[in-house]
Amino acid sequence: MGATLDALQRLQEIEVQLAEFRQRIASKKRSATAQEKRLQALLSEQEEKKTAIRTRQMDADRLELDIKAGDERIAKLRVALNSVKTNKEYSAILTQLNTDKSDNSKIEERLIAILGEIDAAKKELTAFEEKIAAERVKLQDLQRACAEEEARAAGPIAKLQAERDAAAKNVPATALEVFERLAEKNNGEAMAAVVRTHPKREEFACGGCNMSVNVERVNALMTRDDPLCCSICGRILYLDESFNARTR
Repeated sequence: MGATLDALQRLQEIEVQLAEFRQRIASKKRSATAQEKRLQALLSEQEEKKTAIRTRQMDADRLELDIKAGDERIAKLRVALNSVKTNKEYSAILTQLNTDKSDNSKIEERLIAILGEIDAAKKELTAFEEKIAAERVKLQDLQRACAEEEARAAGPIAKLQAERDAAAKNVPATALEVFERLAEKNNGEAMAAVVRTHPKREEFACGGCNMSVNVERVNALMTRDDPLCCSICGRILYLDESFNARTR
């Protein structure tokens, strides 16, 4: 290979190492972000459960007021029952008293049922909050692991970045622009070696995507020192030493 392709290959070696560090950091960040979303979803569900409990408590409070009002009516009817002068009046008040007592009894049954629901919901909420606490610890662990990974990688990345900047100075601006665009797209692997797919025939493939590379392009690579890209994946093609040895 010529000086340009040699310089690009050295640049790729550095880019691949940088990409590995970045991918490890990005992976941990993705895990932390996913955990954060899970926690937020649980917190939203927690608020829904609290709202449901508050709503049922309001229902219970209204029933307690209804029972209190019923008890007051019953008390008044009992007083009235003792002061009636005719059997007809006595019978009417007694009937109303029994009706109100029956109604109050039904309300009390509904209240007991709702209070049971509230108690069960509160116990469920307590267990749910324990789950949230565990998920919050997981998030903290993931965030800490992410920060530690970034701290560990900071030195090596700075060293590799300096090496990359130095290597990039040996690459023409146009070739560097092509390389950087492909490196960003392919996790640092902007280049791919040409592979001979048949030992006796002039058949070649791109080492990046395994698609065919025509003989004209291979011949051009033997004589030119500017980037020639795979027509399928776009990677910059090059001929490594093993290729040259096999074609002699």
